[in-house]
Amino acid sequence: MEEERQFIERVKRDILYGHDIAPPVVDVEKCTGCGLCVKVCPSLVFKLDEKKSTIIRGEGCNACGQCWAVCPEEAVSQQDAATATTLKPGPAPAVPPDTLQLLLRERRSTRLFTDEPVSREHLLRIIEAGRYAPTGSNRQKIDYVIVSGQEKVAELRSLVETFMEKMFEAAQNDVMRYYALGYRNCKEGGKKNAYFPFPYGSAAVIAHTQSSDATAPFNCAAALFSSSLMAHSLGLGTCFVGFVQTGASVDKRIRDWLGIPEGNQSYAAMVVGHPGVTYRRLVERRSPEVTWR
Repeated sequence: MEEERQFIERVKRDILYGHDIAPPVVDVEKCTGCGLCVKVCPSLVFKLDEKKSTIIRGEGCNACGQCWAVCPEEAVSQQDAATATTLKPGPAPAVPPDTLQLLLRERRSTRLFTDEPVSREHLLRIIEAGRYAPTGSNRQKIDYVIVSGQEKVAELRSLVETFMEKMFEAAQNDVMRYYALGYRNCKEGGKKNAYFPFPYGSAAVIAHTQSSDATAPFNCAAALFSSSLMAHSLGLGTCFVGFVQTGASVDKRIRDWLGIPEGNQSYAAMVVGHPGVTYRRLVERRSPEVTWR
């Protein structure tokens, strides 16, 4: 049994979560035996024993915080998930569905920006929004590189353009030839178009994490999408930039310039800035194909 426990702890630390996780704690004096922590725990950590919540599998805890959040008596706590007891959710849901739908439709890919810089405070708040996006196994292991200032963004753009030239030269498919044609037409025109391939902005955010994590692409994409919603609420525009993400994954010059460590890979990137135009109408989207079973 002890050997099994140590194996689970090692797997949890090294593969699933990347860090030690303390098991939750139950204050039996406060516990009323409602059983909610047993019902919501995805890792089967709890059971009811003589009308009290009992920890039976503490080594399986992934610090999701469900037990802490649901307990009406504040009898269960998990040190990696607990926050100030004075910080509580507002009326549920916090945003009415129509308002949320409008927010999702308002957020767009912005490619025309002013020269106004994005403040450090706003950039940190944008990253903070990504912090609360879901991650596989509640791993919460996403790192960011923030490229701040137009000069730095222009330097990154130059590195990405060099990388793209190499890609285009090796391209053997119609999609890459299409991009190459548009890119070269921009260059031959004597002026780099803001739309292609990397919009100018005042900042760029690159999300990266361990390439060994099978859930990494989802984790980074979800985090940056949440970040993009925060940026929009702050009056900023964003645009996801696939060529930056790809370059930050495979091109050594770009990786070294960004400081992405060995073993990590970029899975999402976006440019951020103050919109240079005002959009006065919402854009329609194609209806999805839905299959009911």
